[in-house]
Order: sequence, then C-alpha cells, then structure tokens
Amino acid sequence: MSRSGAIFRWVKQQRMLWFVCLIYLWAWIYAPQKAATALHAGLNLFFSVTILIIAVFSLVGLLHVWIGRDMVAAVLGREGGIKGLLIAVGCGAMLIGPAYVIFPLLMSLRRLGARWAVIAIVLAAYALKPQMLPIEAEFLGLPFAVVRGGLTLLLAIPLGLAVEWFMPEDTPL
Repeated sequence: MSRSGAIFRWVKQQRMLWFVCLIYLWAWIYAPQKAATALHAGLNLFFSVTILIIAVFSLVGLLHVWIGRDMVAAVLGREGGIKGLLIAVGCGAMLIGPAYVIFPLLMSLRRLGARWAVIAIVLAAYALKPQMLPIEAEFLGLPFAVVRGGLTLLLAIPLGLAVEWFMPEDTPL
C-alpha cells in the first residue's frame, strides 16, 4: 500500500477525532474564550488519563511476564472451578478505577486462559464499589445499599455463567 493510501486510511479511521476538531473550530469561532477553557480542561484530562493508561498497560505487560498461561488457566480457567469464579467476584468487587482501564487487563487475562465466565463476573462484581457503599447508604438508605450490593455479588456468578454459555470458547479478541 502506498504511503498516501495509509495516511488516507488513518484519517478515515479517526472520524471521532475530526468530529471533535470541528466542534472545537465551531466553538472557537463563536466563543473563543470558552473554547480555550474547554481545550485546556480536555488536554489536562487527556494527559492524566494517558498516564493512567500507560501504567495499566505496564501492569498488563508484567502480568504476561510474571504470571504464566498455565497459572491463569489453572486458577481462572475451567480447571479453577468454583474457586476461580469466587476469586473473580472478589477481584471484581475490589477493583477501583475507570472501566477503560479494566478492559485491557481483562483482555490480557482472557488471552492468558481465563474463561469467559470469569471476565463477565469481574465486570458484574465491578458494579459493587465497597468504598462507595457508605455514600450510597447515606443517599439511598442502608437497606437499599445492602440489598443492591448483596444481589450484585450473588448474581455475578450466574450472570458470568450465562455469558459464557453464549460465548463460543474460540471467540477471537
């Protein structure tokens, strides 16, 4: 493929970037001060997120080196049984951070041999944030927080098994 073809393909793939650029151009024309403020806030967020993503990808790299496929398959694969599913519930509930950071980690675990149920269970249990339960209880009431948290954890395993039932084992990532 020619260099100009590759550039054209890259430009075409970056539709969201170009859309955002057009919005900023429009904002700059109609309200330059607000556009500058928005651009500054957006760039600050971009750089803070970039640092976080680099850290997560580094962690994923370490995961590949330190934890072998055999260990992941034994603990989080089919061989792990109910123990692996319970580990997934615990890990999912304890994970902190934005979802876009967790997806690369889960993809890495899947490639190392974790079963689909484990991936789905981690995501389901991730909806429970133990550090947020006191705030949830304060605003929505303790009974609601306890029932929602309990059901989230109890239903994570059946949900994960249901997702796995629908997913072919050889689904590519």
